[in-house]
Amino acid sequence: MATNQEALDALIDALYNGSHAVVRAGAAEGLGIMGGETARAVLIKAIQDGSHAEVRAAAAKALGLATHR
Repeated sequence: MATNQEALDALIDALYNGSHAVVRAGAAEGLGIMGGETARAVLIKAIQDGSHAEVRAAAAKALGLATHR
């Protein structure tokens, strides 16, 4: 079974390196559900630096989730 850190690392990798926007958007959602300081920082970076509008929107929505966790 994966640890929380392993899951977090996998989601961060998918957010930054996913081959399709839908994969990166899903990773952003997963980070929002996990919450925590690292997830919030990664989501903020994705909002600021993301090249695809769908991913930026998903990261913004996920940041709202992460803020409450």
